[in-house]
Amino acid sequence: MLAAFKKLLINWIAHFLIMWIAITAFTLIPYLYHVHIWGNYIYNTDGTPVTGWQYATNLNSDLFVVAIFIFLTEVVRQFLFKKRHFIVFIAGCLLTGMISCAGIVYLRPNVFKQQGKLSAVEPILYIAVYAFVYTIVRDYYLQNRNKKLQRIQQSENELHALKAQLNPHFLFNALNYLYGTALKEKAPNTAQGIDTMSDMMRYTIHGMQENFVQLGDELKFMENYLKLQQLRLPIKDNIKISSQIDSDDHHNQQKIAPLLLLPFIENAFKYGISIDTPCEVRIKIVVDKNELHMEVFNTIVQNRTEVSGNNTGIKNTIKRLDLLYPDSYRLDHQNTGLAYNVSFRLKLSS
Repeated sequence: MLAAFKKLLINWIAHFLIMWIAITAFTLIPYLYHVHIWGNYIYNTDGTPVTGWQYATNLNSDLFVVAIFIFLTEVVRQFLFKKRHFIVFIAGCLLTGMISCAGIVYLRPNVFKQQGKLSAVEPILYIAVYAFVYTIVRDYYLQNRNKKLQRIQQSENELHALKAQLNPHFLFNALNYLYGTALKEKAPNTAQGIDTMSDMMRYTIHGMQENFVQLGDELKFMENYLKLQQLRLPIKDNIKISSQIDSDDHHNQQKIAPLLLLPFIENAFKYGISIDTPCEVRIKIVVDKNELHMEVFNTIVQNRTEVSGNNTGIKNTIKRLDLLYPDSYRLDHQNTGLAYNVSFRLKLSS
């Protein structure tokens, strides 16, 4: 909720500044032009001519109403458009017009008295139409921008995948050879690890060439990753790892961006596992009612010097979420110094 309010505040300030500059320019420039052509024609009570600065600052009371109007427009766009029924969105636009006109009447009580019967209705409709058109145009612009960014990101992903592939058939053949060798040498854990790694590499190479994959494939990849981590770690009392992944066949057919969940789980093992000290990692992924909910918990190993990094994976994942799932996810995290907890919710697409 705090992130949504922060986004609303930023959009409101930017929108208001643009509107303030536009209103000031469209009123001040004609006044200065007329003064230049005809000379001063508006004077103060003491007889001195009204300067351009005085003329511009005289709009401050009107700008207060503009600020309210812009704020309500941003609220309608962010919280009603495409999140509520279209009729609710229309009602929000009309309410924006009525509240804004109420502000005008409060500041200028006689503004509508000397005009026609529809003079009080017309400004409401004008403001409502502005809120409606602004929201539609802004959404169209953002959708086009996101599509372009998605195409750019997909091209970059394909390029990275091509660089990483080298010769994937050679790599898979080599892994199959190692898998057979491990079985001959009666090393079932090694064989299982090689087989799991082969599946993960295949998913990574082919999955990253797509913007979206089936959720079932993504969850299978996460299961393989957790299986590989448990295979590589020794069985010791001080190491506790628990995982739960719940989904059904219906939800497994839904789409999700590939490798979206991995960075959060990788960090848990990177910073939360120690061979010598007590440590714990808990992973829970549940899919219900077209929403994925993931909880990741890990203890933080103290005084650890061998791990370095700047959370680039997490930062890139948040950029992908903002690009692919704007307003469709929620990410909360808490660091107590002794433990780290991540709560992630994502609305899935069909």
